[in-house]
Amino acid sequence: MRIFLSLVGVMLCAQVVADEIDLSVNSDAVRLMYGHSFRANELQFSAGWLNDSDKGDVVNLDLQLVSDATEGNTPVKAGLGGRVAWFDGKGNNQTGIALGIGGFFRYPLPRYNRFSVGGYLYYAPDVLSFSDGSTFIDTAVRISYNVLREADVFVGARYVKGEYDSAPDVKFDTGLHVGINLRF
Repeated sequence: MRIFLSLVGVMLCAQVVADEIDLSVNSDAVRLMYGHSFRANELQFSAGWLNDSDKGDVVNLDLQLVSDATEGNTPVKAGLGGRVAWFDGKGNNQTGIALGIGGFFRYPLPRYNRFSVGGYLYYAPDVLSFSDGSTFIDTAVRISYNVLREADVFVGARYVKGEYDSAPDVKFDTGLHVGINLRF
């Protein structure tokens, strides 16, 4: 009986989750993110991978508290939390691990509700960077257009940089990108 009740509880909990895939590209880099939200307690987990074929890779795991930051018909959605990032500069034989703190926001424009602006910032100073890493920053802004109820296209600008103790800094991604965001 306990097993049956546990299975029913798990199935009921499955109804209060949401998933998201975010894919963005430019001529040099690609980033793929997967997010999983637990709506009941407004907790979001996400994992991502950024690859620049010339500069290297960044893999991240995020955990943040998400809520409406304002009230009204078009509230600002915001999240605060942390990002654990592993960054590997291609060719410099250095890898870093960083515990970045930061968050994100998303604001649907009131008069043009299919458009929204958003961005994020995660920063890890030297005291929160380990292995060969000394500092890490990952930030972006974007403008999105809601094509379908659960799908956006966007254009944005991103800056991802890892600093190392004994090697040159690596800018994993800088500049413009385009992408899609799918929620299901």
